[in-house]
Amino acid sequence: MDAWKNTFLFQNIEDRHSWFFCFDKTFKKQTIPYWFVDWWCFYGPIEEILPPPIIEAFNTFTKHTESLTLCPTMLSFFIHCKLSWRMYWDYTIEELPQIIPSLHRQFWTKWWNKYDLSKCTSETILLSLK
Repeated sequence: MDAWKNTFLFQNIEDRHSWFFCFDKTFKKQTIPYWFVDWWCFYGPIEEILPPPIIEAFNTFTKHTESLTLCPTMLSFFIHCKLSWRMYWDYTIEELPQIIPSLHRQFWTKWWNKYDLSKCTSETILLSLK
């Protein structure tokens, strides 16, 4: 689904290239379409952006759940805990000697700092998996 991939290449209403993502409380892992997993692998968050308490919760989640063949563990974790993240991008100019400069998009993901860390701990993960 190229439309879904390309939607976030436009500027938002604040004239920025920054987008906030979260999963609806009713979203279930069983309903993930393949195109979304592909999108997630490109625009989804990476472990390096997670604060230490969330990394600890992620490790607990990983140890106590089975990995799904077509669903990355990080995606399962974000759905399970209803975590949020920001994706943003900006233009960069690559200038190399003796080559015409080229314009590229550079993408980043960022943890949403307003998330209440007490909602996703090793303890809450273990309780929710029972």
